[in-house]
Amino acid sequence: MFQLQSILGALPLLFSLTSAAPLETRQAAATQVVRQASIENVAVRSNGQILATNMNSANLYTIDPVAKTSKTALSVSGATGLSGIAEYSPDLFAVIGGKGIYKVDFTGSSPKSSLIKTITEASNLNGLATFDNSTLLVADAGKGVVYRFDVNTGAYSVALQDPTMAPSGAIPFGIDGIKYKDGVVWYTNIFKNSFHKISVDAVSAKATGSVTTLWTNLMGDDLCFGPNGKIYIATNGRNSLVEVDPAVGKPTTVATVSGSTSCAFGRTEKDANVAYVGAGQGIFAVTIKA
Repeated sequence: MFQLQSILGALPLLFSLTSAAPLETRQAAATQVVRQASIENVAVRSNGQILATNMNSANLYTIDPVAKTSKTALSVSGATGLSGIAEYSPDLFAVIGGKGIYKVDFTGSSPKSSLIKTITEASNLNGLATFDNSTLLVADAGKGVVYRFDVNTGAYSVALQDPTMAPSGAIPFGIDGIKYKDGVVWYTNIFKNSFHKISVDAVSAKATGSVTTLWTNLMGDDLCFGPNGKIYIATNGRNSLVEVDPAVGKPTTVATVSGSTSCAFGRTEKDANVAYVGAGQGIFAVTIKA
């Protein structure tokens, strides 16, 4: 999701819409890994390197969390900005660029990108989740739908559509963050300040039950699963990272991160309990306490 700070002047009532009941708090210090403007989404490679996107640039950035350095991994040809990113097979990533879904291949000596398919009827693609090793779930925030997308053929179709995904308010932006795990799709609707889940078929990704709403009073942007099985949600204008036990559904603030947009956990032995948070001013590291 874009940085809310850049649009607040035009939306003086926005934060009155994002007020929430007091959260439980278990704060950890967030430390800055690198300073980089307007990080949109993050993913972590198996070698521990962080990948980061920016909606205003076609560059895909790679960050070394140990050396605390950043560089451009590659520029995605054909894109003008990048949003959601997901790994669907070892070192093969999909990334959203406008209405296009691109493949980024890190398996060779140097990364390469290629367009898989353009979803021509899309309105505002943003969230991206791995469904299986050849299928993605793509959230269209403008239309309030989720596409099932085959990375091998480029075939796609609407798998999910629900009023809880629809856009609302002054900005036509609805479903934002999306993740899939164990037969359940979890997603946020940023301007409805809501978080939801729905059970889906393991092949078609079509709904097999009704939507469950976990809350409607806390802004949520993108999300990630931790190694402890809990869900972590970046709250953008609420400037935090919250933890959610899937069995309970109640958010607990675990760190303050200004303009937090996304998160992904480390994949090495040393940082498996570290959430890397994309934000308006760069990448931050939050060690999650047991």
